[in-house]
Order: sequence, then C-alpha cells, then structure tokens
Amino acid sequence: MPVKSYFDFHGCAVEFSTPDQALAAELSFDFSAFASPPSEPDIRIAALPERLPAALPPPLLRARRWTVLRSEPGRRLAWYPGGALCEYDYAARAGVLRSENPALLRELAYLLVLSRAGEYLDRRGLHRVHAGGLGWRGQALLFCGARGAGKTTLLLELLKDTQFSLLSDDTPLADAAGDIHPFPVRIGLGLDSPHLPDFGGLRDFTRRGYPPKRLLDPAAAGCKISGTLPAGRIFLLRRASKPRILARCACACAAELAVSLAAGCGTPQLAEYFLRLSPRDLAAKAGILGSRLRAAAALLGRAGCHVFELSPDRGANAAALRAFLRSGSGAA
Repeated sequence: MPVKSYFDFHGCAVEFSTPDQALAAELSFDFSAFASPPSEPDIRIAALPERLPAALPPPLLRARRWTVLRSEPGRRLAWYPGGALCEYDYAARAGVLRSENPALLRELAYLLVLSRAGEYLDRRGLHRVHAGGLGWRGQALLFCGARGAGKTTLLLELLKDTQFSLLSDDTPLADAAGDIHPFPVRIGLGLDSPHLPDFGGLRDFTRRGYPPKRLLDPAAAGCKISGTLPAGRIFLLRRASKPRILARCACACAAELAVSLAAGCGTPQLAEYFLRLSPRDLAAKAGILGSRLRAAAALLGRAGCHVFELSPDRGANAAALRAFLRSGSGAA
C-alpha cells in the first residue's frame, strides 16, 4: 500500500505517494514545514521503486543528465542515467517516477516536487530567489552568492541570535510588491561545514554532479521561522580576509537578481519539465519571466544593496553584520 504525504506550499497543495516507507519519511523530513492534512491536491507525485520497461520510446532531446523521450501530447517522458523514468501529465498535474535505484529515486522525487510546485507558484506571482533569507526586526535580509559562497554557514551563525528568524536557507519567495515569503525546506550542510558538530539527527543526501550533504530540519534544530516580511537589505557575498560591508551597489545587485530570480539559476526548475515548445506554453513562460522581472525591480526599489565580504571566521562575520544592522551605516 502506498504511503501518502500532503504538503501545502503557500496554497499549492501537493500529494506525494510511494510504497517505500523510507522514501516517504525522507520527503516528509525535507518538507516538514509544509506538512498539511489530506486535501484535494493541485499536484500529485508518485515514486515507485520498480524496474523500468525493457523497451523505451525513441529519444527526442538529449542532455547530460536526462533524455526526453517521445510521448503523447500533453505529457513529458524523461529518462535519467542511472536508471529512472518519469512521466508527467501537464493537464492532470500528475507525475510518476520509477527507478530501482533508491538514491536516484529519492533525489528526483525531491526535485520534481520542488520543480512542479515552483512553476505553480510562479504562475501565481510567487518566485523563488536563489539566496539565503532571514528576518530581522520586521524586515527581510537576503544573502546572494554562488554555491559555496558561505550562505548557510552565515545564516546558521546568525540564527544563534534570537533577533533573527529563518525565511529560507536557499530559496525564499519574492513577489511584485517587494515582499519576501518564507520557504524553509531542509537545510543542506556540506561535509566541511563548521556547524556539523552543532546538530544531531542529520541525514545523508547525495545528488548527481554535486558534493554530498547532510540535511538538517530547521524546526528540529530550533530555528524560528519568519512570516512574510518586506525586503530590507540585499547582501552579495564575497570571500575576503576580513569581514567588511561595502557601500550600496545597485548595478551588481541588479545583475545578481537577473540570474538568481529572473533566470531562476540555482533553483530546482528541472528544465526537462519546465520548458515546452508549444505556443501556449511559451506565452505562459513569457508571463512568468515578466512577473519575475517585476519582482526583481520591486526588490531593487525597496531594499538597500551591499557587498558583504566574508572572512574565514564565522563568528566575526556574524558580529560584523549585527554591528552594521544596528548602526545602519555603510561600514562594518
């Protein structure tokens, strides 16, 4: 019998089902902040630990990590190296994943839920930003930077101070009013994270093409979750020898938001499902791009933009930011 889990992502109801109890527990852990009672779902995802068919339809489009196969109109059939197959029905908003590879099935189930819920929210004007997000005294702080820039280490250090609350470790939501909405999925810690000894109950997670991580449930870690807040400041993270916060840099911030918000780089979109070539869908994607650009413009108009140079000393970095916020000046 399948185990069913229900999640509510800001009004997007998702039903996830699988006969694999371990996989059901993993997804419930990942999305524990969004757990909800059973309801009529907007999106259904099923993950089945079973063998793929011996014969597959011919390929239509190949990429390094996936191949789109020929399928019926209105459906998308994708095969993944390592042995996984997913069929998604756009009209029914329902997908079925199959694989005998437990790690691959777990990775794709997590990404497919985020990808499909993310597009649903895009159409409603709520857009994921590849950034860390914290609440502080009634305003949202965004921390932008490439993978490995130090976002998670900085956020966890700041969350030791009860004045800060968590919006998201990796993908808070922005809207056209310049407000930031919480999206607290599990937090991924690199194996070199200085915070690993601080937490128990961490779970291992592997993803193709990325270093392994250990996963932390924000609620279980005692992180206070923020509500929706107006954007206050945006910090572009850079590596340096000592912590320093530089004066406003609107041009650099606009370039960053073009990548991390408008283009959606760094957020789980799964291009093999997000991009379709029908005129109707291309028009819908143009609408999403326009909405993302309006959200980016609202953030630029509302928030102060700064470069935050991070030192190897996580405590010094957190202290520099607290001092800057208290003073409101442009120097740490």
